[in-house]
Amino acid sequence: MSKQLKNDIKNSIIKTPWHIIRFLSFFSVLLPLCLPVLWAGHKNVSLITFIASIVNHGFDIKAICADKSYLFAICTVISVIIFSIVEIICSLFTQMKNGYKRNITAFSINFFALALTAFLSIGFGAKAKIGLIIIFLIYLVKLILHNKVDKKEIKPYQGLLFVLIIASIIASLCFSYHTQDVKYTAPKSKENDLSVVTFNVAAAFGSKLDDTDSMTRSSRFANYMNDIKPDLIGTQEMNSYWLNNLKTGLGDYESYGIKRGGDSEEKNSEMNALFWNKSRFSLIEKNTFWLSETTQKQSKYTYTDENGNKGEAGCYRICSFVVLFDKKTEQKLIFLNTHLDNASEQAANFGAKVIIDKTDELKSKYGNKVHIVLTGDFNETQNNTAYKLVKDKLNDCTDSSKKTATYQEWGYRSTQNEPIDFIFTSGKGYDYTVLNNLNGGYISDHYGVYSNINF
Repeated sequence: MSKQLKNDIKNSIIKTPWHIIRFLSFFSVLLPLCLPVLWAGHKNVSLITFIASIVNHGFDIKAICADKSYLFAICTVISVIIFSIVEIICSLFTQMKNGYKRNITAFSINFFALALTAFLSIGFGAKAKIGLIIIFLIYLVKLILHNKVDKKEIKPYQGLLFVLIIASIIASLCFSYHTQDVKYTAPKSKENDLSVVTFNVAAAFGSKLDDTDSMTRSSRFANYMNDIKPDLIGTQEMNSYWLNNLKTGLGDYESYGIKRGGDSEEKNSEMNALFWNKSRFSLIEKNTFWLSETTQKQSKYTYTDENGNKGEAGCYRICSFVVLFDKKTEQKLIFLNTHLDNASEQAANFGAKVIIDKTDELKSKYGNKVHIVLTGDFNETQNNTAYKLVKDKLNDCTDSSKKTATYQEWGYRSTQNEPIDFIFTSGKGYDYTVLNNLNGGYISDHYGVYSNINF
């Protein structure tokens, strides 16, 4: 690099205090990028959440493109970074011929790319958040500094840019995010029929950065269930924090949940908690069994395969159940709720067999006419063995014409149209509905499943 070029670059950066301030302003845009920039795809989008989504969930272009508001929100973050780098490079040559023209051109492209992607995102349903407003303010400052550094008078073009940035700030404020008062609806059951929900709530997971933090979602879950008012709710990945919170949040329900054991800390102390409308049902029995060789104590299923290799379930797995008296129909009801293993197909199959055996045992105790409902996250589709084992004994409420994914990993992954969360019954299901209304934000990395049941 020649001495003259070095001097030109040096003078372009630190010739005056205004040069230094302008150069620092190029990097200052990274700070608001780390704040929530847009609420899109039903979650906060920022540079941090975008990086975290790739680290934690991989890069699934289908999932990103599935929600246009989220796609353009990601484009907003990326465009700010790319064109800010271009603007920095151009600023290094401010002292050379046509330096000011290059700077304003690079700045204009940067601003228009930001405005285009951000407002396309808003047009598809996104909302502006504090990061976007601050970024537009920084761009306003940068425009002023460009003119200050080069001692240029404001010409009509720069004046137009100034007005457009001000308009973008005002528009962002008009379309800024506000907590929504959302009402959820589901089909109503016929007289004396049951309405049932199964919901993996992912209580141990989530982040404040993208608006999926655990206890915020606990309140959303309570609001969702209070609007829908199912008679029975089976949950998976419930923990003690949620269960305590829901004793107040779901005041119309009684509940039962036992920790499965083997978890490292309290937030991961998974339960398969059950909830039942206390005005309709009275409790006869409650209990939990483990999906292992020793069903009555905390334990994990282990096995030896046909090649003599030892294996085991990914974690302790349980099925909790309650036996209820239905005051409307004066019938007894066995309500079971489980979460099959995700790490071992052998463990999932064994768990399904244990549940079937226990169901038969309870039927012998309470009579063959007793009503049965089984809810659960099976961690597998209708094509797998564990599902088929249960399907041979009970009716699946899934409506094939409405079948869709029930697991979506906070929208970071596309899982096509195969459900893994199911409601089984000795009766007949109708009005099957996947609870995928996210207008109030994510409830979980799963969708809930609703069905009415006629016995």
